[in-house]
Amino acid sequence: MKKIFLLLTILTISISAICQTEQTHMQFQGFDIDGSLVDYMHKLDSKGFKNVGIEKGVGILNANLEGYRNCIVNAVSGNSNTNVYLVSVCYTYASSPADLEPGYQNIKKKLIENYGEVAEENTGTFQEFVYPGYEKAWHDTTVPSDCKFITPNGIIKLAIIKRNMCTLSIVYIDKVNQKKAMNN
Repeated sequence: MKKIFLLLTILTISISAICQTEQTHMQFQGFDIDGSLVDYMHKLDSKGFKNVGIEKGVGILNANLEGYRNCIVNAVSGNSNTNVYLVSVCYTYASSPADLEPGYQNIKKKLIENYGEVAEENTGTFQEFVYPGYEKAWHDTTVPSDCKFITPNGIIKLAIIKRNMCTLSIVYIDKVNQKKAMNN
């Protein structure tokens, strides 16, 4: 009787383990960040993304996302021998980081709904030029500069980046394929 009970227990555990479809890859727009660059771009293309081209292991696409038009989407594989491991989106540009903060907060709220609490958040102080005629030509603006979500399958980082122009960007990094890409 103990053997039958043990056999049934093992059988039940085995069947439940087989039936569980555990996600092992980070997802972007409902697709696993996995597969060759060309295949991944075809998947995004099927969702209405416009394929711009591939250059040096980076697939470039355009799409309307999160209420922003003509977002630049990059899918990165590093080279032709590795799977896609990173997807980045540049949502919009602005002359001031403060102009991007409402969009940052909106996307952050959606990420919290999907992935839970923020693992890490930083604020940044950006120097901005104020038009001539003002008493002070430069002033400091402090806004959230980036936040990071850590999931079992990878990392998501939302950021306001200031170079020549300010951008609101997000990066999805698949843990499994990034590790493979770094080993190649």
